[in-house]
Amino acid sequence: MTQLTDRLTLRPSIRLNRELILSLIFFAGGLFIILLAAWKVPSEDVSGFTQFGKDETLVDLPSRATLWALGAFCMFAAAYQWVRGAEGTGLALGLVGFFAVSALLVWATRGDSLSLFAMLRESIVRATPLILGALSGLWCEKSGVVNIAIEGMMLSGAFTAVAATSATGSPWVGILAAVLTGLLMSALHAVLSIKYKVDQVISGTVINILAAGATRYLNIRLLTPSGNNSPGTFSVISIPVLSKIPVIGPMFFDHQPTVFIMFILVAASAVIIAYTPWGLRTRAIGEHPRAADTLGVHVNRMRFINVLIGGMIAGIGGAYFSLGEVGRFEDNMTNGKGFVALAALIFGKWTAVGGMAAGLLFGFADALQAKMQILKVGIPPEFLQMTPYILTVIVLAGVIGRAIAPAADGVPYEKQ
Repeated sequence: MTQLTDRLTLRPSIRLNRELILSLIFFAGGLFIILLAAWKVPSEDVSGFTQFGKDETLVDLPSRATLWALGAFCMFAAAYQWVRGAEGTGLALGLVGFFAVSALLVWATRGDSLSLFAMLRESIVRATPLILGALSGLWCEKSGVVNIAIEGMMLSGAFTAVAATSATGSPWVGILAAVLTGLLMSALHAVLSIKYKVDQVISGTVINILAAGATRYLNIRLLTPSGNNSPGTFSVISIPVLSKIPVIGPMFFDHQPTVFIMFILVAASAVIIAYTPWGLRTRAIGEHPRAADTLGVHVNRMRFINVLIGGMIAGIGGAYFSLGEVGRFEDNMTNGKGFVALAALIFGKWTAVGGMAAGLLFGFADALQAKMQILKVGIPPEFLQMTPYILTVIVLAGVIGRAIAPAADGVPYEKQ
């Protein structure tokens, strides 16, 4: 018996850890790209990438040779991951992600062309509500309040934005109405979760259900029958001088107002939370509220105000859907984007700039699936539309790296 135990102890054990699994996935992805190029792409096909117009050629690439090269790079990243282990996981993931997306674009545009910068501009537009939702969650969760009600706050804001714009003829009044609606919904969340100490996840779920039911009822009974459900969208604003800068100008300085508001709020949130006394107190009550209380910080009051700020930002995100994108209200038009925004917040590690970067990634995935449908790549549109949500699951599963929430996030505080 002792000899058998010794033999089992000496036998080398093979453990499929996270790094090994990622290496195998990278290698399989690279091999798939190479086989796809050899099987489906004729040698004479060329993938064209333009700037903002069909005639503004940026680069033409031989489709098959480029796919072979990208597949080889993926396999190299697999070898790098195998050698470096956990230390090289982030870099290898980034490289493989870049190579995989590039391969998809090359394959989709074989024998055709794609306006690359126009798609990047579309990524910013589609990322706007996600970034605003991530900022909403940031203000709440940095102060220790979980907010999964972003979806309901945005949906309610989208409804009131249309109603107010139709009544007054001014989309700016519509945005103001959306902000006030987000304020009211967040006040409900704050009262339930902070004052009455209701489980914050349950409180957020109740608000999401309330928003979905109430907006549908009001839309069917009041808004659509009265003929006030088509106020139109915001006009695009071109910032003088800056919008004329080649490439950068049309991409960043030629948008409808909610996009510019998003940029301003990202900068303001990053500065306030990181570099001001209010931000310091907010981070303190999110990490150690008892210690903050002993220093004279009114924990629950600050949490209440931060939740209200988050709700107002979510209301602006809702106005994007109705006044910035569609020009009318549709039932459940947020379509789960509030939950994707939460994933962006987690992926961005609870920072304003990180949330923006993650939102842009999700926005790019959304713009990419839309472009794939236009190019008619042969993949069912239902599968393409799943892309942003699959990416959300990957992020929340921790494959891209673990993020640590504020220590007191979701924990009610009671002054002693």
